[in-house]
Amino acid sequence: MFDLGLALPFTLGIVTAVNPCGFAMLPTWIGYFLTGDAADREERPEQVLRGLQVSLVMAGAFVLVFGGLGVVVSHLVTEEAIARRTPWVTVVLGLLLIAYGLALLAGREVRLPLPKPRRGPGSGELWSVFGFGASYAVVSIGCAAPIFLLQVAGSFGRDGVLEGTANYLAFAAGMTAVVAALTLSLTLARGGLVRNLRRLLPFVDRLGALALVLGGAYLTVYGIYEIRLLRNPGTPSNPVVDAVTDLQSHLTTWVTTSGGTRVGLALWLAVLTIVVWGVRPVLTQEARRTAWTITGMVWLVAEGAGHRGELVVLPIVRLLAGWPDRMAGWADDPGRWAVPLEVALTVVAVATIALLVRPALHRRR
Repeated sequence: MFDLGLALPFTLGIVTAVNPCGFAMLPTWIGYFLTGDAADREERPEQVLRGLQVSLVMAGAFVLVFGGLGVVVSHLVTEEAIARRTPWVTVVLGLLLIAYGLALLAGREVRLPLPKPRRGPGSGELWSVFGFGASYAVVSIGCAAPIFLLQVAGSFGRDGVLEGTANYLAFAAGMTAVVAALTLSLTLARGGLVRNLRRLLPFVDRLGALALVLGGAYLTVYGIYEIRLLRNPGTPSNPVVDAVTDLQSHLTTWVTTSGGTRVGLALWLAVLTIVVWGVRPVLTQEARRTAWTITGMVWLVAEGAGHRGELVVLPIVRLLAGWPDRMAGWADDPGRWAVPLEVALTVVAVATIALLVRPALHRRR
């Protein structure tokens, strides 16, 4: 189903989204998105379209910076010269995020110019998201640029413009799959809180601000560590950096073991389903039926014909069946790398079920 020549850059795009240098930017993006103007008063279709718009702009900025990096390294400067400067940008960005997060925690109203759906993609508000995506890319250069330059940018010289463009677009599709799935999930979560548990929304804002502070702190620590390492290769390891890098390496191993194309395709199927479900209320009955028919056919081809249920359905069934054993293992091996993620997913699942059940109980009363 997927050309083997494009599987590598596609997988590389997914892995780049969780690269060691920029790994902290994903939870920071959660905080950045949640503490911004999340269009709480908009209807679900506008919220979903806004989430898709934001994720595409953010991911687009990332891949554009990497594309520009390939051009610059090919014609103007060396990769080493860029790598020696990016740690300083990482430190500055980390300090700015700390200051911004602390201001929010202190109760100061700092409004982010996030895009509103009725303004359209030409709005100047999109530059805020674009800037975050560009910052994400700059922070990631130290870790992800060497492989990108070799496997993606280098393909223009090896295989020609058409093949190079295809590799670049596959890389962009992999990166965007991670960002879009994460952002749309956040959009639905916040929208559910607004509709059903608005009293919890201030706590979500505080958690988002805390994520900004923690993400900024890690970026600062990581940037300083990189600067020290460049000056003295014998610099001892940093325990904070080691812990985050270990978690990131486990996630990368899981992606490559599961198959990058399989993970990416599953993410894009989730994005497609969320978008169709989100915009359903504003569609005519005929358009709604057509949209769901196309979505169902895509699922049948990808899940059934392509992977025989092993893409999403059966892995989720096995995961849910084994979840009690995983929970039992939290006390036996609390230091296992997946425990924090499993705890977080359990909390999110319980909260989601509560959001779904609570309105039904109120209607019965």
